[in-house]
Amino acid sequence: MHALLRRQCGTALPIALVMVTVMAMASIGLVRMIDSSTLLARNASFQRDAVNRNQIAIRTAITEFEAQATRHFAMLKNTETDALGQAGGFAYSAVALPTDSAGVPLAIKDGASFASGFGSVATSSAIASGEGMETVYLIERLCSLQEPAADNHCAMSSTRVPDNCSRCASVSTPRTPVFRVTARTNGPRGVEALSQALFTLPIE
Repeated sequence: MHALLRRQCGTALPIALVMVTVMAMASIGLVRMIDSSTLLARNASFQRDAVNRNQIAIRTAITEFEAQATRHFAMLKNTETDALGQAGGFAYSAVALPTDSAGVPLAIKDGASFASGFGSVATSSAIASGEGMETVYLIERLCSLQEPAADNHCAMSSTRVPDNCSRCASVSTPRTPVFRVTARTNGPRGVEALSQALFTLPIE
């Protein structure tokens, strides 16, 4: 009887040690899985935040652009040259800039290109919004020449018409060039987001 008990105790000990080892390894794996999930969730949160900041920057850019252009669009002379961006304190190009295969202007894809292309305006076009996030934006007129907008060298569209438009009863609907605004936000953990919008200008 005593010999049988000794044999049972000797068998139980290795089994218990194996089970403890398996449980310890499972615990380590669970901790690593939780850490990975937390990291992925944080990165996704940073990415969503970057996209949201781009949308805010795009709205800001369009508002500032309209204010600088003084909403006088009969001839759009104040949008025909790059000087508008220099005077307005934000990055503006009167012609469409070279892009990558996704349609993103090469001039805004990284900080060095942006600074090289727009000089001091690059600094004033940057929005440092805290939490390690910084957003820059660029506006382009989708034309190939720094000349008055025309169908032969610009992407043209009917303008946005305000409620108090005095010219809207005319036979021909006024057309203006299409503008493109691109925003890029960089943040912690290598997060980068790029957003774009096309817009035209209202008539007054």
